[in-house]
Amino acid sequence: MQINSNDSNNDWYSNLMDDNNFSEKDPYNFDRLIKYFTAVTEDLEHLKPFELLAGIYEFTRAFGQLSTALSMGFSDITSKVEVWRSLFKDYYKDHKDIQSVMVTEVMMGIHELNSENNSSLGHKKNTPYYKYTSGTRTLLRLSWFLNFLYNIFNNILETKYPFNKCVTNAYDTVLAPHHPWLVRKGAGLALSFAPKDRKLALKTFFGI
Repeated sequence: MQINSNDSNNDWYSNLMDDNNFSEKDPYNFDRLIKYFTAVTEDLEHLKPFELLAGIYEFTRAFGQLSTALSMGFSDITSKVEVWRSLFKDYYKDHKDIQSVMVTEVMMGIHELNSENNSSLGHKKNTPYYKYTSGTRTLLRLSWFLNFLYNIFNNILETKYPFNKCVTNAYDTVLAPHHPWLVRKGAGLALSFAPKDRKLALKTFFGI
């Protein structure tokens, strides 16, 4: 993985567009994760696109190292990261942060589009936003994932549950209320492959 790190204002965009930075083949790296989210916290009112999306993607790599089935279970998260990358590539090359895209979407009235309801919301076939997927609603779902992670790690700290129970508890608390029955069943199957070993999970995520 090659990440530009000089002061050029265009580096973040080059990094965001570089597929190598979002490759499933690249192993999880804790130091890289910390670097990404440290950069994100520098200005929460102007979220840095590359660092936020790459940080979220990095977490999915950790789950993939714990279990291939878990990696498949979180493919929905990686696909949402790809939605945002595509938005910056196809629509928002002149936008510098996540919030500016969301503000633009709300002002244009396209923040509710999910590529399936577009026609019913007035964006008919062969119009510019017929297949558009909103970054605003996508970010909401990515925030659920981050809350899910918080709940996993909180379970590890506050209980003596095996890791797989920490994961399923976090899912039931945070994500299940947003999912229909069929998705909950599929997620339950994927999460059942999470290892029980807390030490293995802590070593994978944090190297301890």
